[in-house]
Amino acid sequence: MGGVVQASDSTRFDPSYYNRSGAADLMERLHDEPMLMQGPVGSVLMSGEGSSDVPPAFWNIAEPETVERVHALYAAAGAQIMLTNTFQASSPALVRDGIEQGADEVNRAAVACARACCPQFVVGSIGACGIDWFEKETPAYRAARAAYREQAYALLASGVDALMLETFVSIREIEPAVAGVLDVAEGMPVWMSFAIDDEGSLLGDGLNVEAAVVWAERHGASAVGVNCCSVDAATRAVPRMAASARTPVMIRPNAGSPRRDEDERLVWAEDAEAHARAARVWVDAGAHLVGGCCGTTAVTTAALAEVLEL
Repeated sequence: MGGVVQASDSTRFDPSYYNRSGAADLMERLHDEPMLMQGPVGSVLMSGEGSSDVPPAFWNIAEPETVERVHALYAAAGAQIMLTNTFQASSPALVRDGIEQGADEVNRAAVACARACCPQFVVGSIGACGIDWFEKETPAYRAARAAYREQAYALLASGVDALMLETFVSIREIEPAVAGVLDVAEGMPVWMSFAIDDEGSLLGDGLNVEAAVVWAERHGASAVGVNCCSVDAATRAVPRMAASARTPVMIRPNAGSPRRDEDERLVWAEDAEAHARAARVWVDAGAHLVGGCCGTTAVTTAALAEVLEL
């Protein structure tokens, strides 16, 4: 589809630059074979000396070469899908973090960083924007929806193959994100991933993961999953999601909570072999996409690549 169209708030956008061929190829692959997504960029950047308090999105503008190197390490480790360094790159998040550049500039720069290593696919990351709302069609809800719409369009117009709404902790939190993204998605894949506890319930509202999967698919998800949970939680959640889902299932656990070392750097207890052992179970149970979340590095990605025989 070409030409300028209008979103629900009369904002004009042009979907003619959307990467529809890449999206189609990605979704076909995801349905047909297990795929490997890179690990986090943010926690890698924050673990550097003197960097723990630097907002990860700032690196896309201030030092893109460093972001490019992180992506390149993941690609060398076997990752097939890059995930942009834009988890907190919506306008409200950028303002909160004191980043002067706008969402369009920051997100486009992040896509360029992810593309620099010539990966097979690039997916645009979108996390919670930080606007709290209580009723639909209130100013707060409309502001949140607009923020997600703006970020989604910046990522799509920069050529990502899909969008990932990730680490959402409740249905209420993700609702304006889904609305804003679908305002501009124009049929591009929208993946939705929730943060869960060890019992398989969403951290924010306690909804069980099966219900979250059903809700996501009913509201346009092209793939569903969980991330930023423990390896054990992931292992328990995969068969439950696979039994409920009609779309590909994604799983990306973290490396636990960080601590600060003697130099005040953030340190995670990464256990790449634990991820690798569990990944064999995840794939057998129906996972279509695997990866690591906060605290994992290219070491875990390489271990997962060996499991997937990439």
